[in-house]
Amino acid sequence: MSKLRPTPRAPGLAQEVEEIPLGVRRLAAWSWRILVIVTATALILYGLLQITGIVIPVLLAVLLAVLLTPVVKLLTRYTFLGRGAASGVALLGLLLVVAGMFTLAGRQLIAKWADIQDKLVTGFESVSEWAKTTFQIDAPMINSALDEGLAKLQENADTLLNSAVSTAAVLGNLVTGVLIMLFTLFFLLSSGPTIWRWVVGLLPPAARTGTHEAFRRGWKALSAYVRTQILVAAVDAVGISIGMVALGLGSYAVPIWLLVFLFSFIPLVGAIASGIIAVLLVLVLQNWIFALIMLGIVLLVQQLEGNVLQPLLMGKAVELHPLAVFLGVAGGAMIAGIPGALFAIPLIAFVNATLLYIVGRDPSPELGVDSASRDHFAALAVGHHPHFADVDADAESDASRAEGRDTSDSQAQPATVSEAKSAVPSADVSEQSPEQAPEFPTKPTQE
Repeated sequence: MSKLRPTPRAPGLAQEVEEIPLGVRRLAAWSWRILVIVTATALILYGLLQITGIVIPVLLAVLLAVLLTPVVKLLTRYTFLGRGAASGVALLGLLLVVAGMFTLAGRQLIAKWADIQDKLVTGFESVSEWAKTTFQIDAPMINSALDEGLAKLQENADTLLNSAVSTAAVLGNLVTGVLIMLFTLFFLLSSGPTIWRWVVGLLPPAARTGTHEAFRRGWKALSAYVRTQILVAAVDAVGISIGMVALGLGSYAVPIWLLVFLFSFIPLVGAIASGIIAVLLVLVLQNWIFALIMLGIVLLVQQLEGNVLQPLLMGKAVELHPLAVFLGVAGGAMIAGIPGALFAIPLIAFVNATLLYIVGRDPSPELGVDSASRDHFAALAVGHHPHFADVDADAESDASRAEGRDTSDSQAQPATVSEAKSAVPSADVSEQSPEQAPEFPTKPTQE
């Protein structure tokens, strides 16, 4: 009969450590690593919040670059324009469209301003009469409330004056932010691939290709989100504007279209806020029956957006649970207010796609491997400076597919030093042994 023997102690493990249960040791190991990650994340967020005047314009430039990059590629491929000139044309077109929308909306509001004032007064009086009749509120109560409000306004006159001064400072910061955004957007469009390859080139050689492929997945998810949000916002704005025209308020259709379009970029909250504004405007300018009809139109448009358009357009490119969207918007608003709510979901979509690729669950296997960038990083690994750093790998891949060549070789083997030499114009490359050849991660397996 065999005798029971104690479990042998792991080599190098102290007696006091061995006495601690294995589960506790693992939990402690996870805990300090999680603490380090949370602390680093908090420090990064704190640092970014100190320079929001730069961070917010740069993030806006990234989102606009996602939108305008296909336009730049089309202009570069089908016209005589170079990438820099095409970027300038796309940027100028964006400015003209935005200026045209705001000019048209402003002209309509100015033309109808007197009518708006009259109908606001009439609507306020009708609402006051309805409140008196329904809730048995007499005139002295309303007058006392108005007098109290005026008194509070006079008491806080200094605060309002300071707010006006701070508002002027905010407008100055806004102009600076717009200039930073436009400057950044132009260079992201004209030399974005070069900037990105330079950033990836700072990483260790073994991590460059994997980082680039993860970024491509994240960029695709971000592109799908931005295009979908623009289309959904346009559909919301058009639907509600058609409702305004049907209710006899066509003169306010363009301002409402612009308001709903802009508000729709804030997930969850924006659509609700813009819908409430449209209903209140109809209530003041018409009556409560028309307001109820407008409420039905708003709910119908939002249901069409949430249940049909977004699932159909986004598909599997941006797979985010509604709870993740809600918590992301809430967390972004708590951290950075309205800008945080605006950028939370695009950031989550980007990080989700990149992390899925890193852990081996490729969200976009059809992208394969970008062989042009892989060869570029291979040439960097052997000490060369490639001359094709300014080539847009994505545009080159698209053009190659159009000509019948396959540049997204998902089954390609890791690049070797000889392949890197052939991609570089220079021929005086010293030979290396196979053990010294840089290794590049292959495409991760899918679950």
